[in-house]
Amino acid sequence: MTFRRDGSPMVKPEDLAPLMAEFGKAYTRKIYAEMSRAGTTPARARLLLTLQCQGSCKMADLSGYLSVTPRSVTKLVDGLEGEGLLVREPHPHDRRITMIRLTPEGLLVCKESALANHAAVNAIYESLSAADRQHLARILKKLTEAIHESNVDGE
Repeated sequence: MTFRRDGSPMVKPEDLAPLMAEFGKAYTRKIYAEMSRAGTTPARARLLLTLQCQGSCKMADLSGYLSVTPRSVTKLVDGLEGEGLLVREPHPHDRRITMIRLTPEGLLVCKESALANHAAVNAIYESLSAADRQHLARILKKLTEAIHESNVDGE
């Protein structure tokens, strides 16, 4: 390990990937735990939130909004419909199309999920000082830009 003049260890680029992976796993576990307490999962919460924001949707549209396969959407919709959180309804002008709509219970779970997610995220990042949060935001933006630039150059 190489050290700086002040005695702190120098971090090499290859040392960062395991740290990011470890953070990602811990972050995901925390969010899943909070979503579970709210009675849902992140995937289910995303679908409910999409319906809240978009209104009634076709299954194919939900698949596109969520960037998941139609089969995944069908599985989620089946489960959520079985719990009374959403309903399937005929399209008003095309009987071949089925629309998916939130129920009042679904809206409530959606709101509870959003609050749980917000609380979990705040608890994680409130442990950082305001200056650390600013540094983290700057670094993450810079890394995101670098990834986007490398994708454009590599295509």
